[in-house]
Amino acid sequence: MLRTFVLVLILSLYPLSAISVSDYPPGFVLKNPYLWPVKGYDSITGAFGEFRTGHFHMGQDFSTGGRIGIPIIAVTKGKVTRVQRRWTSIGYALFLQHDDGMISRYGHLHKFSQKIIKQILKSKQAKRYKDRTDFDIALPEAVEVDAGETIAFSGDTGVGPPHLHFELFKDNVYYNPMHYGLGYNVAEPIVFNTIRITPQTPRTFINGRNETIEIPFYETSGNRFELSESPTLFIQGKVGIQVAIHQKSNNNRLGIFTLDMLIGENVLQGFQLSKILKEHTRKNVLLYDSSVSKPNGNPFSYYLHTRDGNDLLGMRSNGREQGLLDSEQMRLGEPKEITIRATGMGGQMSFASFYILKDQGDYSHIVTKEWKYNVYYDRYTTFKSKDTKVELFFPVNAVYSKAFFDIEAQEQIQINTKGLNQLSSVYKIGPDFKDFNLGYDLYVKVPKTKDINSADLYEVLADGNVKKVNGSSFSSWGQFFKVRLRKTGMFVVLSDQTPPTIYLHDLMNKTVYPREDFALYLKAVDVGSGIMPDGFDITVDGIPGKAEFFPKDGRLEIFEPEILYEPGKHTVLASVRDFAGNWSSTVRYDYEIQTPPVPEEKKKPPTENPNVDTIKDKKNTKETKTKSSSPKVQKTAKPITIAPKAKDKKSTSR
Repeated sequence: MLRTFVLVLILSLYPLSAISVSDYPPGFVLKNPYLWPVKGYDSITGAFGEFRTGHFHMGQDFSTGGRIGIPIIAVTKGKVTRVQRRWTSIGYALFLQHDDGMISRYGHLHKFSQKIIKQILKSKQAKRYKDRTDFDIALPEAVEVDAGETIAFSGDTGVGPPHLHFELFKDNVYYNPMHYGLGYNVAEPIVFNTIRITPQTPRTFINGRNETIEIPFYETSGNRFELSESPTLFIQGKVGIQVAIHQKSNNNRLGIFTLDMLIGENVLQGFQLSKILKEHTRKNVLLYDSSVSKPNGNPFSYYLHTRDGNDLLGMRSNGREQGLLDSEQMRLGEPKEITIRATGMGGQMSFASFYILKDQGDYSHIVTKEWKYNVYYDRYTTFKSKDTKVELFFPVNAVYSKAFFDIEAQEQIQINTKGLNQLSSVYKIGPDFKDFNLGYDLYVKVPKTKDINSADLYEVLADGNVKKVNGSSFSSWGQFFKVRLRKTGMFVVLSDQTPPTIYLHDLMNKTVYPREDFALYLKAVDVGSGIMPDGFDITVDGIPGKAEFFPKDGRLEIFEPEILYEPGKHTVLASVRDFAGNWSSTVRYDYEIQTPPVPEEKKKPPTENPNVDTIKDKKNTKETKTKSSSPKVQKTAKPITIAPKAKDKKSTSR
């Protein structure tokens, strides 16, 4: 009863789930809730501020039922001012300038509405749009749209399966769409998964051990959770608390809105994800434990103490070490109750609680390692491998606080992939570390060799496969490869001598197709450097063609020349090139587009027997002449209208 009373009191003192003026831009007033942006679907698959690898989720994800082509509507009245194509991130996207002053961005679209396409084709970058290459187009004339008007259609362009990514921002601040009527009114519960208690000094002990401890929660009743092991933690020194938690949303896990840790009735630390500065996009490592957090929410692991350099909006306190539990500030034999409170969409709340007690144990006999650091956020650092062939350069603000790194040649690892020649040792940069700010520069020297033109830096994955490192460059005078990285791992220089492979896509399982909605797909794969997005040699009936490459699944859609859609027989010849300059063999595909059926003309209404009329006319010549002047027997023929034949329309937008 006492614990229940305390929780109710805490809730009454901190009604943080309510929307406040500070959740909106200065002076902004929401007159009417925004309309749901996806027609026919009402599920949310990703919340604002969630963990993503290397950044915050700066918007909210809406389900499209896993389908492409679902109408996407304007959430409020405004003007479409800009469109984008970012194939390795948000895909096709558009910007809507709201009449209320906000701006929204809709991402992963399949295609735009026709009146938006009309303006795109008037722009100076119209060719990039037609060629399906990345663009960022300010429309020559803004397209006015009403609330609820279809502005695009859902797709899977960019990263991820079919869904809509929706962002809301103003003046370089991103805002939580939930506060604008785009959250759940009736939502599923919030679930506490585990707690992680981490030593903050080399001589900190938790339950007698100088190591991180992870304990699952279990639900006691309703929305209350407790530790599955002993409800009391014994601490000696400073410890940090992390909580893995999520809100259910059908089969998805959503990040939570607020999270607060209290000792008694006092808030030690917490946060509220109402807004995020654009410049803080990559600072998610200050709120999430990136070593365990996953984009799918299994888990989302949140820090409940301030990390060095934390200046995020929505933190209860940005004070240094705010939220750490310190045994020096506790009395012997006096347990303290810790309560963690979470809120999410639909006003859902959950609570977890446990006790901490000052540990009086003597651990002088336990040997612990001193923590060493060789990289700091406020200075630059350079160091080399023992063989001097690898060098790391850390600029100022490379990391958010401090860290330790080393380089070790892994001579026992040999890359045996057929067609990939190893030009350097495999170098391990460790330990596993993900909390980078600017990151570091990696330099790898290689000997002069004829294979250098097809060589590049590769990452060696845990399963033994390799992946080309994007963004690397080669210096011929220094004979080294260089790249800026925000991750550690194993790296090697390889020469790619293996050509890619191109073949018919599974969708092309026929040779005759109707013209309506016809699309021509091939598939390309490469074991080394990867397919170049524009490395194609394609002809259709001898006319040069163009194609769009989908790196997620290797699809290659040929969309030009227009003759490929015309009725008749066609021959396609295609080959592709990888980043190392290797060309595939040529694939040939013969197919036929059916001639559309000619619509039948409407038949004229039947007329009277002309022979009978002739006979009557001959027999009654005088009578006919007499009656012909009478208006009662005059007949006016009605014209027969034939509907015009509809023209075929085809859009090359995506």
